[in-house]
Amino acid sequence: MKSLSHTMLLLGILVCAPALATAAGDKGRITGSVTSLEGHPLRDAVVRIVREVEEGELFTLIRSDSRGFFQSAHLTPGIYHLQISRQGYEPVATARFAVDEDRSIALEIALREWVRAISREDDARNWSPGTVLRGTSQGRLIFRSASGSLPESAAADAESFTRSGAMSIASGAPAGSRGFLLRPHASQSGVSSNFALTEPLGSRSRIILSGQMDIGDGSFWRMRNTYQHRPDGDHDYRASVGYGRIAGHYPCSGSISSNDVSAPSGLETFDFSVEGSTRFLDLIAVRYGIDYTRLYSGKDSHFLHPSIEILLTPAEGWSLRTSLASRRPSATNTLVLPEGETIDLSEPTLITMVGDRLSMSQIRHSEFAARKTVTADTAVEIALYNDYVRGPGLPLMVTEIVPGAAARKHLIEMNEEHSSQRGVRVTLDHKVLESLRGSIAYIYGEARGIADGDTPESVVFLSKDPAAFLRQRFEHSLTGRIDVTVPLTLTGVMTTVRWDSGNPLTALDWFSDRMDIGTRSVNFEIRQPVPRLPGSPGRWEILLDFRNVLNQGIKVLPTEQGELVLNRNPRSLRYGLNYRFN
Repeated sequence: MKSLSHTMLLLGILVCAPALATAAGDKGRITGSVTSLEGHPLRDAVVRIVREVEEGELFTLIRSDSRGFFQSAHLTPGIYHLQISRQGYEPVATARFAVDEDRSIALEIALREWVRAISREDDARNWSPGTVLRGTSQGRLIFRSASGSLPESAAADAESFTRSGAMSIASGAPAGSRGFLLRPHASQSGVSSNFALTEPLGSRSRIILSGQMDIGDGSFWRMRNTYQHRPDGDHDYRASVGYGRIAGHYPCSGSISSNDVSAPSGLETFDFSVEGSTRFLDLIAVRYGIDYTRLYSGKDSHFLHPSIEILLTPAEGWSLRTSLASRRPSATNTLVLPEGETIDLSEPTLITMVGDRLSMSQIRHSEFAARKTVTADTAVEIALYNDYVRGPGLPLMVTEIVPGAAARKHLIEMNEEHSSQRGVRVTLDHKVLESLRGSIAYIYGEARGIADGDTPESVVFLSKDPAAFLRQRFEHSLTGRIDVTVPLTLTGVMTTVRWDSGNPLTALDWFSDRMDIGTRSVNFEIRQPVPRLPGSPGRWEILLDFRNVLNQGIKVLPTEQGELVLNRNPRSLRYGLNYRFN
């Protein structure tokens, strides 16, 4: 009786073990589903994850949810096996298998009911021992159905997407009123909200409704509707269509007074994208897509944004990655669904909107990286990158201070002549403990800055000919990061310290900076989960972000009339709540 169950379990492992996912956020995890032999999902099955070590064994316990689904936390690479048990079913143990970093193993586990040994046929009157025990073990009414089976719709959804969602609401408080570089992210002095809702359409497809809203010095909103089809674990396809509207100043232009510029009539955005991912065994994973963006504000502008990422694993411990992208994910533009999937809400187009002045740019980032796992807890990566700007480019806010007059703020855009850059990045990651991880990254790359002695006479001279004052040169940057999780309270604290050799006006490696730091400073990110209430479908999380605590990248240029103040990254506090439900 046990042999059949064990045989099916081993076959499930052999089929699913090659499907090792290399997606970001799934580092060394085990996921899977627990069902009955008939395919019904089993809730509250106890999954004991056992890791084999020299001194013996280490184990953790997790339970399956209402879908029979379970997922481990990030695991230390090593040799593991699972022990699965549930009331009313025969317990089983899997064969030994290896868990490697940056890979996720998916298992399908079927359990045999104990009642099969007592009675193989259900009595139509629901009096047989098998029917009684089955109804008790599955937590259902004994007399609900003659066969004791789950409804057909529930059985069909055993492997389907489930209804879930996530929401984030945060507010910012900038310190100081000097001008700063605009970024394509939410306002630093308003209230920002991101959300994503998923609705399953069947066992292999779902609809994702996502959006953003910002209310502050400027206001904007955008919605995106995505159809996702996942025929199997090796293929995933998405088609999205979105619409947005920006009214008033661009959300990051809070440093510009409404007295300085007149408000525009607004901007409409329309975007359409198709993307997919394919995995070939455990050797190659490819992600590809194309975005079409249309922007209208009195006239039309169109952009096409192709993207591709190829991840090659030629040997154990080695991975090679090459990518081309225009969409830059950041901490303020991403959401994490309960199952661990990340939803990117960012736009591939950089929109700058100040007063009646509107400009749109495209940044294409290309990168090639090689990663080597040195030990089970240590990895080294070296990457070469290049950024190319199409359009007016990155905006820079300059505050003009003249004695006896009100300070005025101006916009200078650094196009491809001033913003395109390249460089090399070396990163060392090391896990000290299960709850303590650290990394250090060195970047040697191009950046723009104002050379000593090249002081413009006024902001007019700087605006007309930025190339005469903005010098592109190679800079050194060193970033150290420590990520700690307090086991008792599950509080997550991430501290980032960054040092630059100079005071560049453009970020050395913009696409690798999810936190929008970009200057010499100390930064803190704090996440505190709130205990889940009994019966609650979701969980709240408190967030606090302290950016650029010690340095704001301020550059003061004396002029004949007064001074020009360039501030690339303002000191700020961001606080809010995250919510995820399933």
